[in-house]
Amino acid sequence: MPVHQWADIAGDFTDGLVLGNGASIAFDERFGYTSLRERAQTDGLIDADVKSVFDHLATVDFELVLRMLWHASKINEALGIDEPRTAAAYARVRHALIQVVRTIHVEHEQVVDRLRLAANFMKHFSTVASLNYDVLVYWAILVGNTEGNQHIFKDCFVDNHRFRQSWNKLREPIPPATKTTIIGYPHGNLAIAADLIGDERKLVVAGANLLETIYDGWSSGNYSPVFVSEGTTEQKLASIRRSPYLVTMYGELLPYMGQSIAIFGWSIGENDHHLLDAICSGSALRFAIAIDPARPHLVQEMVRVTALIRERQAAANVQFFDRASPGCWLVPP
Repeated sequence: MPVHQWADIAGDFTDGLVLGNGASIAFDERFGYTSLRERAQTDGLIDADVKSVFDHLATVDFELVLRMLWHASKINEALGIDEPRTAAAYARVRHALIQVVRTIHVEHEQVVDRLRLAANFMKHFSTVASLNYDVLVYWAILVGNTEGNQHIFKDCFVDNHRFRQSWNKLREPIPPATKTTIIGYPHGNLAIAADLIGDERKLVVAGANLLETIYDGWSSGNYSPVFVSEGTTEQKLASIRRSPYLVTMYGELLPYMGQSIAIFGWSIGENDHHLLDAICSGSALRFAIAIDPARPHLVQEMVRVTALIRERQAAANVQFFDRASPGCWLVPP
């Protein structure tokens, strides 16, 4: 199986782009620590009460535990039930999540010099699905949208930053723009939040202030984050079904990104097979997978990925390209 240069096949792949954790690791190695719950436990942020909630819910999903404790503490408050352990556990989970994200996530000034490269790469595609909870793509599209009005990124949060259910209608560019790239987060994002009744919105603050706004919002207890960072494929699907936004991204955006799909930084591990199922349930016929030509067991990995795709789409054409080739993600052309 040949490993192409991106420039040699780019013209055949302009429909959909899927970005996995490797896209974030390309910015900073800290994003290689994908388990927030494991990191919180390592840092001593998970006490016995909090661990018992994780265990009772049979999950490693911070978002689920945080939201369940949030709802429980609010209900106790409404009913006048003096039960301090629930509120205390909620506060500890919230503190743990903030501390872990602070540890793992880079600051804006540490990556600002490469955001333009990421934006330029994403402009090549009609649809981008970012599977990462971090805000790197958010920052990149802000850069892309402030450097000219010919090509516009739309993440489908409009009308006071609420999600537009008829998101596909936003593909039509509004002059003077001549092209639009739709951005979706099938596993959510730190910047997407839900209030107590489940109303979802995107937090909007320019550049460097975004992370602090997110942390302040969590600390205030006014909302809960909407993102899926870990768990089995069944647990991730359960999390997706709890969110109208995630259900739409999973059921509508992933299957209809087009016939040609490029994948960068996504290993398609067993706990993400639900995402591949969704992509292959649509019209995708051609796949280009970014890979490191020097990785150990290269051929075995190429065979594995090809088999996974063809199990779901027998007629798929699967190609591979060098993730470090010119013009690819953070590599200058």
